[in-house]
Amino acid sequence: MAQRTDLCASRAQGMTSEQKSMAAEALARVAGRLAVDDPDGLVYALDFAALVGGMVYEVGAERGLDRGLRVQRIALREAGAVPSGVTNVEFAVLVARAAQRLGYDWSADDNRRLIESIPAQRLAATSEPVRDRLLALADKLAEADPATPAAMNDILEFAEVVCRDAEQSVLAVLSARILSPELGETRGEYADRLREAVGA
Repeated sequence: MAQRTDLCASRAQGMTSEQKSMAAEALARVAGRLAVDDPDGLVYALDFAALVGGMVYEVGAERGLDRGLRVQRIALREAGAVPSGVTNVEFAVLVARAAQRLGYDWSADDNRRLIESIPAQRLAATSEPVRDRLLALADKLAEADPATPAAMNDILEFAEVVCRDAEQSVLAVLSARILSPELGETRGEYADRLREAVGA
């Protein structure tokens, strides 16, 4: 089975740095829009594709470029499929992470604090199926070399493992509510913080 890093590497092939940069910025703008416009509304695939297309066009116009269709495809592919039942604010986190994978620098973005705070704010209201998977994720991280530094890529891979037998929407919601690792935090420390945030 292909690893997440393998998939990301294959996606990066065949795109120019300019296209990658445009796709990253467009996704960042989409994430910001999803986080503030009707955050609890549901995301629909066609609406999301249209929003991405609009942001790609906006970024291209600002840069004086006309490569919208190719960039839109890159952005949509990196963001992944829209799971059934995912809300705008939950999907905003996944889209923000997709923008980051394409190289977007969130440190200079006005939406950074908003995007970073979404998972922590919503963990307390997590449904039982997702809460159970988050606790299973914490257990997996604590068991797998707890002294190893916590890294987002590893956390997402463990999340996929604990959600293998769950519906796709569970993984999507769980991924959106995963906390970002803090600087110098170990897997064990991250697991404890995740349990505390869930209320275990």
